[in-house]
Amino acid sequence: MKKSLIHFTANRVRRNYGGGSGIDRFDGELNCKDSDRPEDWIASTVRANNPGLAPIANEGLAKISVDGVEWLFIDFLAGDPGFYLGNKHVEKHGVNLGFLVKLLDSSMRLHVQAHPTADFARKYLDSEFGKLECYYILDCREGIDPYIRFGFQHPPSPEEWQRIVFEQDIDAMDACFEKIPVKPGDVWYIPGGFPHAIGEGLTMVEVMEPTDLVVRCEFIREGIEVPPEARFMDRDPELALKIFDFTELTLENALQDYRVTPEVLENNEKYTLQRLIGDRQTPCFEILKMIVKKSCTRSLDERFCVGICLNGKGILQASDEHIRVIRSSRFFIPAAIEKLQIQLDSSSEEMEMIICLPGRI
Repeated sequence: MKKSLIHFTANRVRRNYGGGSGIDRFDGELNCKDSDRPEDWIASTVRANNPGLAPIANEGLAKISVDGVEWLFIDFLAGDPGFYLGNKHVEKHGVNLGFLVKLLDSSMRLHVQAHPTADFARKYLDSEFGKLECYYILDCREGIDPYIRFGFQHPPSPEEWQRIVFEQDIDAMDACFEKIPVKPGDVWYIPGGFPHAIGEGLTMVEVMEPTDLVVRCEFIREGIEVPPEARFMDRDPELALKIFDFTELTLENALQDYRVTPEVLENNEKYTLQRLIGDRQTPCFEILKMIVKKSCTRSLDERFCVGICLNGKGILQASDEHIRVIRSSRFFIPAAIEKLQIQLDSSSEEMEMIICLPGRI
C-alpha cells in the first residue's frame, strides 16, 4: 500500500507557554482560543519532550488516516522507506525526516532559551542533531509591535550569565537584550547556541533540526513555570549553560546577517519559486516558497517534501492520486514521485505554498 500524496490533520503539542489561537485562525476555525498547545507539528517523526508533565503516548508524532485506518506517520514510512524518503536518505537517517516543521503561535513572550549546536549535541547529548531553527513569520496579532529576542545585544560574561540564571535575576537578564523587530513575510535563521525568545502575538512556520533539546533560562513567566526537569536537558546545569554563544550581536548585525532575503530560483507565467533557506544556512533542510499563478506541472528532484498551503485553493495530483488543498492544508509528497500537477482553483488568483525538503545527500 503506497500513497503518492499524504494529508495531515492537526497535531497539537503541549509546551511551557501559552498560545495557539493564531493557528486556529490560520485553520479557519470559528472558535479561536489560546491554550497550553500552541504548536502543530507537521509530518513529525520526533517525539515531544515534556518532562515534568503527565506523559501522553507518542506526543509529537504525526498521525495519518489511510483507508479508514489510523497510523503513526513514522510507522507508515517504515512500510516502504525507500519510496517515501529515498534510499540515500534512509541509509543516512533511517525513517527520521531529518527536520521538523511546526506551526507556532505565541500569546506571550516565550521564556529565554537556547538550543545546542549539532557539534555540542554529538559530543554531550548522544544526538546526531542539535536544534538550529528557522522562522517564516505568517502573521501577528493586532495592537502589538512584533519582535523577537535574539542573541546578546549586551552580553554578560559566562560567569555572570550563570549567576543570572541560577539566581533568576530577571532584571539583569532583560538588560542583556533589545527587541529585534519582525514582520509578516520575514525569514529568520537562528543558529544553535544563540539565546532567543519569540515575542508575544506571533504566528509562524518554524523549521528546525529534528530534536526537542532546549535550555530554558527563565523558570517562571506569566505564571507558567518550567518544571525543573525541563530546564537543562536533564544534564548538569553548568554543562547545559555552556551551549550559549556570548558573542555580541547588535541590532544592525542581527537584521543584516540573520534575517534572510529570499532568492528567486524560477519566475515564469505559471509560477514563481523562491528559496527562503538553503545550504548557506544549514545542510539539514531547504525551505522554498512557491507562488502558483496558473495550473502547471512541475518535475521533482528525488527528494520528499512537506508542504503547507498559505493562501489560495487548488488540487495537487501525483500518479493517480489527488488531494484538494486550501489555506492551511498540510501535506507530504514522497521522494519517488517524479512530477506534481498543480491545478489552481478558478476562485483563486494565486496559491502560495511553503515547501520543506531535506538537505541534499
